[in-house]
Amino acid sequence: MQAYLGYCAALGEKYDCTTCGACCFGKRDYVQVFAHDAAVLGPARTAELVAPAVGEIPASVGRESEPKRFMKMTHGHCTALSTATPGRFLCTVYEDRPELCRALEPGSAACLEARARMKVLSSAASHDGLDRS
Repeated sequence: MQAYLGYCAALGEKYDCTTCGACCFGKRDYVQVFAHDAAVLGPARTAELVAPAVGEIPASVGRESEPKRFMKMTHGHCTALSTATPGRFLCTVYEDRPELCRALEPGSAACLEARARMKVLSSAASHDGLDRS
């Protein structure tokens, strides 16, 4: 479970991703999936979790063109996000999650933007971190 926890020393705030999940919520074409992400997910999970290509990423120096694909979204969140337990947000492919998900650090500007968009309060402001007003 430790892999899900993040810490932003600059703010002195601890961010527990499993009680937030804000970065997993968005609109269609939200989390891009590159060829190496699909390879890591494997054919079965790619078919289940990745939407059909919506175009092509052109080739560039040292890289072939590849389909432009995104994670599927269900009820406004990534299909790989499990919301079965109230107040818990667990990535079902955490160890194999796409590179863009890996790059989003707890407490980073992108994390804080997602938390603000989803109205997630800091853990110090609320017991469960959600704004219920």
